[in-house]
Amino acid sequence: MKFQTKKIDELTSSCTIIFIFEDNDEKSNLFNKFDELTNGELSKQIYDYKVINGKYLETFKYSIDKTNKVIVTGLGKKSQLTRKKLSIAITNATRQAKANCSNGIIGIELITNSKEGNMISEKDSAQISLTASRIGLYTFNKYISDKNNENSDKIETIELICNDITKDIELGAEIGAFTSFAMKFTKDLVNESAQIVTPRYVANLAEQIAHEHKLEAKIYNKAQIKDLGMNAFLAVGQGSCHEPYFVHLTYKPKSEPKRKIALVGKGITFDAGGMNIKPATSMLNMKDDMTGAASVLGIIQAIAKLKPDIELHVITALCENMTSGTAYKQGDVLEAMNGKTIEVTNTDAEGRITLADALSYCNNLEVDEVIDIATLTGAVITALGTNITGIMGNNQKQIDNFKKIAEYSCENVWQMPIFDELKDNLKSEIADFKNTGGKNAGTSTAAWFLSNFTNSKSWLHLDIAGTAYLEKSNKETLQGPTGVMIRSLINYILS
Repeated sequence: MKFQTKKIDELTSSCTIIFIFEDNDEKSNLFNKFDELTNGELSKQIYDYKVINGKYLETFKYSIDKTNKVIVTGLGKKSQLTRKKLSIAITNATRQAKANCSNGIIGIELITNSKEGNMISEKDSAQISLTASRIGLYTFNKYISDKNNENSDKIETIELICNDITKDIELGAEIGAFTSFAMKFTKDLVNESAQIVTPRYVANLAEQIAHEHKLEAKIYNKAQIKDLGMNAFLAVGQGSCHEPYFVHLTYKPKSEPKRKIALVGKGITFDAGGMNIKPATSMLNMKDDMTGAASVLGIIQAIAKLKPDIELHVITALCENMTSGTAYKQGDVLEAMNGKTIEVTNTDAEGRITLADALSYCNNLEVDEVIDIATLTGAVITALGTNITGIMGNNQKQIDNFKKIAEYSCENVWQMPIFDELKDNLKSEIADFKNTGGKNAGTSTAAWFLSNFTNSKSWLHLDIAGTAYLEKSNKETLQGPTGVMIRSLINYILS
């Protein structure tokens, strides 16, 4: 898909999204252009006949001529417009525009609210517009034989319309475009079936990414993983016929980096639960248990294109958690890379075991901060539902900074506690820790477990078990993988 910034007289889209406010009759230059083409009929429909009043998410489709249409979208009261509300409005309007587009090109009016209430700059608006539009247009139709059905990809270009195209607008558009690519990459990889997306498949993909973007790459096979002392990670994958792989990609800027960040993604390419096998209904979408890995691989591609002055390490431990005669069992004691031991009390709490070794690996990287992203606990769904990501860590300044950036990025996070008292939940008689601590405080207990495997004084943990994959569509994202936290993480890395 192409993203272009265009002036009004350069517009080539057959369907264009324009905006009005509930409490403001001021017409934009783009609105006036279409109004002129209809001899004032567009104004009559909205301001005389009141077909819509500009209330938030109200829309009105109007045909300018036989081939050109506009989707007039209400943004509510101007003083109450936020980045998140703008993102949701564009997402929904883009879906309508897709159904009414005849030439594969959709136009979106650049909207700003810099003089009213919650400021949205031109740069912010450009970034939001391109990211939100691709969320709205996303489909996965690889296995649908009828490519003419309504889920097919029809749109080839998004035109962002603004008469005065500044460097800030171009920068925002660039960030939005590469962020949207990272989200699409992640969602495509999660949507693909686990019969295709094996540990080796993802490792090969990582190698291709490294070659394409000139990244440093270390891809470890089973024997090399064992040599590194990652016995906990190896145990999780030993019940599968697909061998595990460990991936470490590095982006380095040309100049001295201002920060060094390690980004760790959970990489269970399919989670059957191991010997503590999941119920059939809970297993259906467990191809999504590698969303963390898919996310970090998408993010590093965006960062390689945006070229910030930071050093980024992307790490993922890839394996399947299956049941077989060779699978690890309850009661097994595993030694992680940092020498700490884990008594296995539930083989379906496998993600934290693989992350124990991945986080331990980061201890040798001399980075300034470590962030992990993982579909880790069902408990986070009980606590926060499917629209809020749980955030935890050991550095409150880092957490507070990330929370602000997540809000800026139109994503919801909520801090969960990690108290030392949680260690009692994981007390083992035969090892340093158990890997589970009962049904209470499951999200925080899992985070406390992970905290024992990182030496970083700035470690952040994102539990996306509830937000990575939607069983039911919400206002912004359709059912399926969401690409959650990619916007926030890219903005955090760029900040």
